[in-house]
Amino acid sequence: MARIPILREDDPSLPEDARTALDQIRQHRGRIVNLYRVMANHPRALQKFSDFGAVVYRGGSLTSKEAELAYTTATVVNNCYY
Repeated sequence: MARIPILREDDPSLPEDARTALDQIRQHRGRIVNLYRVMANHPRALQKFSDFGAVVYRGGSLTSKEAELAYTTATVVNNCYY
């Protein structure tokens, strides 16, 4: 069982700020993965994380291929295969 709740965007009891944050993620990313559902427990942190990702992956000077290579390299170097 998860220690931090995984929030579902279709839950009618979901707080409005969490629902708004998840809706924005869906608009920008196309889908919502569980990492975002967990982070929605703190909608402000989710928004900042999303803003960071937008700058790093979509707003920087790297091409899509270069950004993916950097991401993959960091994953391998840190033994993080999620």
